[in-house]
Amino acid sequence: MKGIVIDASIAASWLLTDKSNETAHSVLGQMQAGTPVSVPSLWLLEITNLLFTAERRRRLDRSQRNAALGWVEQLSVTILAPPMQTDLKTLQHYAEKHQLTAYDAEYLRVAKEQKLVLATLDGNLLAAAKREKVQVIAPA
Repeated sequence: MKGIVIDASIAASWLLTDKSNETAHSVLGQMQAGTPVSVPSLWLLEITNLLFTAERRRRLDRSQRNAALGWVEQLSVTILAPPMQTDLKTLQHYAEKHQLTAYDAEYLRVAKEQKLVLATLDGNLLAAAKREKVQVIAPA
């Protein structure tokens, strides 16, 4: 395996106890065992937003949010370059063809172009990846 690209749903499972998931914990174990993990640059924004939203909804407090952000800073992930203007047609294609958000289209684009395994808990993104012949790590 060349590596894994993870989306925010995987990280949410690591960071929020009410979102805990075996598949996500298996990915974390693979990462800790040395499997290379990459994320699109938007991942950091999604994770930060996820934690601030969880705090506003009282799913965690400020100290837990800060601890989670600190933990994310220590993760061994490669943050990939943001999409270029030349990628817009590909993103548009995936978003329209599979009814994806632009964010999810970017995860799909990265996985397909970099030939990475896509790890997600998002059903729509999983289905799109399978239709695009991208290898996935999905809930059993």
